Amino acid sequence: MTYEQYLESIGENGVIFVGDADTVADKIIKMMELLGLKRFYLHLPIVPMPHKDVLKAIEIYGKEVVPKVKNISRTKVN
Repeated sequence: MTYEQYLESIGENGVIFVGDADTVADKIIKMMELLGLKRFYLHLPIVPMPHKDVLKAIEIYGKEVVPKVKNISRTKVN
């Protein structure tokens, strides 16, 4: 992957989810809406990350990202 391809992949319409909790949640919500998804599965590439960073990423995903995505999903359904 070239650097330009990487930048495109992490951009607004890219398939790689990188950023703070709000950025990632907003991108997941957008993708779910665009594709009509009811579920989203995140793959966290853990090999190149130190274990403590993996645990922190999982914690942020579970405590900040998932609740925001669920809240938006419930709001749109009701």
